[in-house]
Amino acid sequence: MISGIRSIVSLNRMALPIGVAAVVLVASAAAAQQDPQGRQQPAPYTAPQTALPAVPQAPGQQAVPGQQQPTASPDAPLPRPDGSSVDLRDVEPLTPELPGAVGGNSQTQQVRGDSQLPRREAPAAFQTSPIRLIAPYRAAHVPELPTATSVRIDSLVRDGKLYLSLHDAVALAVENNLDVEVSRYNLLLADTDLTRARGGGNLRGIDYTITQTAPGVGAQTSPLLNAATDGTTAATAPQVTDLSQITQAGNTVQQSLSQTNGFAYAPGPQTPLFDPVVTGQAGYLRRSDQKSLESTTTTGSGTGTGTGSGGTNVNTPPLDFVNTGVDYQQGFSFGAQIEAFVSNAPQVLYANNSQYNPFHAPSTNFTFTQSLLRGRGRQVNLRFVRIARLDQQVSRLLFEQQLLETVYGISRLYYDLVSLGENIGVREDALAAAERLFRDDQNQVAEGTLAPIELTRVQALLAASRLDLIQARGEYRQQEVILRQNLLRRLSDPGAQFASIVPTDHIDVPDAPPQLDVPRLTSDALATRPDLLQAGIQVQANEIAARGTANAVKPLLNVYANVQTRGSSLVPYQLVGSPGTGVATTPAALTQGGLRLSTIYQGGIQLNLPLRNRIAQADAARDQVQLRQSQGRAAKLENDVRQQVENATVALENAHQAYAAAVESRNYQQQLLQAEIDKFSVGASTNYLIVQDEAYLAQARATEVAARSDYQKAQLALDRALGDLLQKNGIAFDDAVQGRVADHP
Repeated sequence: MISGIRSIVSLNRMALPIGVAAVVLVASAAAAQQDPQGRQQPAPYTAPQTALPAVPQAPGQQAVPGQQQPTASPDAPLPRPDGSSVDLRDVEPLTPELPGAVGGNSQTQQVRGDSQLPRREAPAAFQTSPIRLIAPYRAAHVPELPTATSVRIDSLVRDGKLYLSLHDAVALAVENNLDVEVSRYNLLLADTDLTRARGGGNLRGIDYTITQTAPGVGAQTSPLLNAATDGTTAATAPQVTDLSQITQAGNTVQQSLSQTNGFAYAPGPQTPLFDPVVTGQAGYLRRSDQKSLESTTTTGSGTGTGTGSGGTNVNTPPLDFVNTGVDYQQGFSFGAQIEAFVSNAPQVLYANNSQYNPFHAPSTNFTFTQSLLRGRGRQVNLRFVRIARLDQQVSRLLFEQQLLETVYGISRLYYDLVSLGENIGVREDALAAAERLFRDDQNQVAEGTLAPIELTRVQALLAASRLDLIQARGEYRQQEVILRQNLLRRLSDPGAQFASIVPTDHIDVPDAPPQLDVPRLTSDALATRPDLLQAGIQVQANEIAARGTANAVKPLLNVYANVQTRGSSLVPYQLVGSPGTGVATTPAALTQGGLRLSTIYQGGIQLNLPLRNRIAQADAARDQVQLRQSQGRAAKLENDVRQQVENATVALENAHQAYAAAVESRNYQQQLLQAEIDKFSVGASTNYLIVQDEAYLAQARATEVAARSDYQKAQLALDRALGDLLQKNGIAFDDAVQGRVADHP
C-alpha cells in the first residue's frame, strides 16, 4: 500500500528499544572529605556519563566515533559548615605556569633575523655614497602596486569553474590577498626607518595593524541554519553551536598589536648629524660710496684739510668682490660635533681694492663641541638605530602574524564552503524524499485510501524543503563571493573569471578522540606565537626610548674648543645635532667678518640650565609610565596565549564529542523514521508522524554536517593558538615575502 514510502528506506523490520538515560548520583563514603573543623563533608557531586543502550542499525547509519571519557569528573564546591557555598579546597590551575620562551624557537629566530625584502614592491637600493654626486639627491622610485592575479589560478579553472583544494586556496591568498600585500609593504617601511636613523633622523614608525579575514556566512551560526523552516525542533536533533569560540562577525576586522596604544615617546636629546652637512653660498658684491673719516690736526703754518679737530670725508670708487662661504658640520655617536667653515667675509668688508679671487685672503673657523651630560654617549645617540633594527624584527613577525590570520581565515572560509556544499546535498535529499512522499500520498488520495488533508500536510513539507534548499544554495553562493574576494587581486581581473568554486577537499573527523598535552602545547605556543614575540621586542624598543627621555632631563653642558683666523667673533652656543630631521642650523658666523689680521683661540664650557625643568621631568615620568603599560600589555598577551590554547583544546575535545553525539542522534532519528514507516505499513501510525520524522531527519543530518564543520574549525582554532599554521600548510616565510608559495608535495 505504501510502496512509494517504503522506497525511501529499505524495509527491515526491527524493534526500537526506547530507553531513558538516568542520571546517577555517585556518593562514596571513601571519597568523603572533612572541613577544617574536622566535621565530615559530603563527597563532591559528579555526573558520570552513562552508556547509551545498544540498538540495531537502520539503513544509512554510520559508525559512531569513540567518545572521550573524562579522566576525572568536575568537583562542585564543598559547602562550609555555616551553609555558605565557598570552596575550601586548594584548586590547582588548569595549566601549570610555564616560563615564557625567551627569544622564541629556531624558526622564530630565523624569521626575526631574516633580511629579505619583497622584490616586486621594493624601491631601488639607496645610493648614499658621498662620492656619487647626483645619486643621493634622486628620490627612490617605488614600483606600482601589483594588480595581476598570480598565474597559479590558470591551472585551476576548468569549464568556468575553479576547482580548489585547501592548499591551493591558501597559496592563492598568500600570493594575491591585499591584506597580505599591505603587510608586505610594512617590511619596506621598517627598512627605510633604519636608513633614516643611520643618517641621524628620528623614526616615523611602522604599521602594527593586523587584518583578520571576514568569517563569511557562518559568522553567527555553525555555519548552517539547523532548525527546520516550520520552526519545529526535535529532542533527538539538538542544536550545535560554534564550539571553536570564534566571536568576530561581519566584514574584516583590524587589530592593532602596538604595545604603546598609539602614544608616542618623547623625542629625547637631539640626534647627532651622522650624515655630514655642507652649507655654502657664493655671490657678487659691490661696495660703493664708501666713506672713511680721516682725522687731521692743524699745525703752524701748515694747511690742513680741515680745521680744528674736524676731518673730511674721503669717497672711494666702488669695489667689486666675489664673496663665498662654505660650512661643514658632522656629529658623532659619542656626543661630539665638529664645525668648520671658510669665508672671505673679512676681505669683502675691509679690503681697499676689488678682489675677484675669493680665496685671496680667506678666514677659517673650526669648532669642536662635546656634550658632557645631555646627549652624551653611544647608548643615547644610537637609540633610534637600535630601535629601527628592533622594528625590522617586529615588522617580520607582524607579517608572519598577518600570514597566520589570513591562512586561518581562508581555511575557515574554505571549510565553511565545504560544509555549505554538504548542506545543499542534505537539503536536496530531503526535498527528493518529500517529493517521493508527495507522489505516494497523491496516489493514495486518488485511490481513496488516504484523507486529502494528509496530502496538504505533505505539500507543506515539500514547500518547506524547497525553501530550505533555496536558502542553502544562496548561502553557498554568498560564501563563494566572500572566498573569491580573498583569493584575487582584482575581482575584475579578466584572467581570473569563473562562475563557481568547487572545493575538492573534504572534512574528515577521526574516530579516536584527540589526545592533547596542554602544558606542552602551551610551551610550544609561547615559543612560536609571533604576536607574543613581537610584543616582547616592542617592550625592548620602548625601554630604549624611555632611557633616551630620561637623559633629556639632564642640563645641557658642553665643552668646546675653537680656532679662527682673520676673525673677531665669539663662538655662539652650540646645540649639538638636530631634532631628528638631519637638518643642521646654519651658523650665524658664516657671513660675519672680523679683523683683517686677527687670529683667535677659544675654549670653555657652555651651560644651558632650565630652572625647575618641569617639561623634561614630565616627559621622563610619562615615558616610564608608558613603558610599564607596554610591559603590562605584553604580560596580558602572554596570559591570553595560555588561555587561548586551553580554550582551543577544550573546544576541540567538545567538538569531537559533539560530532559523535550528532552522528548518534542522526542514527536514532533514522531508526525513528524507519519505525514509523514500518508501523504505518500495518496501520499503527499516521502520515503526520512520518512527515514530522522526515523533517527531523533532515534537521539531524544538517546538525551532523554542522558538527563536522565545528570540529574542523576547532582544530584550526587550536593551530592558530599554537601559531604553527604556516608549517602545517607548507608555507615558507621567505617565499611568502616574495609573494609565492611552493606547490604542495
